[in-house]
Amino acid sequence: MRRVIHKLFWIWQLDEEEEWINEMARHGYSLEHTGRITYEFEETEADLYKYRSLFLKGSFSGRKNTDYLRFLEEMGIKVAAHCNYPGTCIVYLRGLSSDFPDEIEIYSDIESRIEALKTSRAYMIFVILMLLFAAYINLYSGLNPVNSIFWLNLTVAAAMIALLIAAVAAEVKILIEISKLKKERAIHE
Repeated sequence: MRRVIHKLFWIWQLDEEEEWINEMARHGYSLEHTGRITYEFEETEADLYKYRSLFLKGSFSGRKNTDYLRFLEEMGIKVAAHCNYPGTCIVYLRGLSSDFPDEIEIYSDIESRIEALKTSRAYMIFVILMLLFAAYINLYSGLNPVNSIFWLNLTVAAAMIALLIAAVAAEVKILIEISKLKKERAIHE
């Protein structure tokens, strides 16, 4: 039986997403396909598979990436799904639980993760500016005593401010994650 779940994970939440996919596998659902917010699972034996996710620079079908993924397949680690982002992709790897110990480290390109987060950061800055503009226009209109629908403008302005606060919080989380990755990259150099 196929099960489709729509769930949002932000790009800095790769570890949480991986844990959730593994939790689904422990309950007998194997990942078959994914989009940005869509996950398709097939019902299987409980705890049959373990999953790892990683960032790879470039597209999924790039030569360097296909060579690396072919190498992993020779080790018994299969590609369950992937999702392309501008300049990078996230690959979801699957192995049998018995052959996929927790200690196994899958190489994830730190530069690709940083670039993906920088792209998300640019989108988030655009969203913040648009929300700021919308909040200002509605607040200005709402404070105009001649305006007959000033309560509607004030309500929309309050909603825009709430969304603005959430967007700024997301931007801060992205910056924190980029900082952590840069520190990790410095350790490995």
